[in-house]
Amino acid sequence: MLPGLIDSLARLDYPTDRLQVVLIDDGSTDTTRRLAEQAAENHSGWRAIHCDSSHGKAQALNDALAQITFGDVIVVYDADHRPEPDSLKRLVAAFDDPDVAGASGRTIPINSTASLPAYYATVESLAHQMITMQAKDRLDLAPALLGSNCAYRRRALEQAGGFRRGALLEDSDLTLALARLGYRLRFVSQAVAWHQAPETVEGYVRQHLRWARGFNDVARDHAGAALADRWLPLRLRIELALFALGYLDRLALLTAIGLKALGSIGAPTGDRLVRETNDRLLSGVLKVAVLMPLAQVMAAFVNERAPRDMWLRLPVIPLLFGLDVLVAVHAAMESIMNRPRLWTKTRRIGE
Repeated sequence: MLPGLIDSLARLDYPTDRLQVVLIDDGSTDTTRRLAEQAAENHSGWRAIHCDSSHGKAQALNDALAQITFGDVIVVYDADHRPEPDSLKRLVAAFDDPDVAGASGRTIPINSTASLPAYYATVESLAHQMITMQAKDRLDLAPALLGSNCAYRRRALEQAGGFRRGALLEDSDLTLALARLGYRLRFVSQAVAWHQAPETVEGYVRQHLRWARGFNDVARDHAGAALADRWLPLRLRIELALFALGYLDRLALLTAIGLKALGSIGAPTGDRLVRETNDRLLSGVLKVAVLMPLAQVMAAFVNERAPRDMWLRLPVIPLLFGLDVLVAVHAAMESIMNRPRLWTKTRRIGE
């Protein structure tokens, strides 16, 4: 992954005297360190930092920031990302507004139809960014900060306490933290970076398990507090709380189905009130958890003029959504049992 990132960073269209590139190696045991050091030697204004052992992305970023004082804006790219040459200029332009503390660009999978897991990940990303995040940006709410192709104002990042140590979803945690501090967040769809979606079921499950565990932590730390921040506009408080709940909509869907089943089995035949209440509950949850995302996907496909291959694969979405639900259940059980939070590398391509 790393050589492709290095090539992309070298092609960024940005004044060299205002840019410093730092390659952070989080305790890898392969040739990553050597590649990073060679890149730093070959490019002026570049630097390589090596962590002795792996502590996860959030802590690796904190360790690097403690050593690097350059820059008012901190931009993060993961190793598998390939930013377009003009993306950095477009992303940083959002910080002309002094109230902006964070901004995310658009990330597009380069392997959208390589496999069914990659396809589903692409559909998720497309609907989330081009419908949800774009709408939040236009409504001046709080579009989510993504883990890569995203930027932070250093002063605001320090005020928020930096990247939360041990966080599995450091970007979502900072989305809530910065918004609750009163800063604006932006989504810059023209700042594009390409990346690889996981192509195997194992890779998809491991990635989404980490995300779901991270969202459970975010919900615990921020959902109630966001609603209680009365100095924030009510619509923003509601939006932040709903965002913090993350993957819990999948659990709500399963709960509604379970209640429906229990009501059908246990309610007396003449007890119409119980059956009607369960029916309304299930219907409401289904509309939110199934029909609304489907409408978003269709709208995104139309707006982005999705190719025929994307449309033909639509029927597999319910099947893969079932896998998504199972991952959310697994993550919820791990959170309840307080299993150790371990940073795991995402396998993006098959062996």
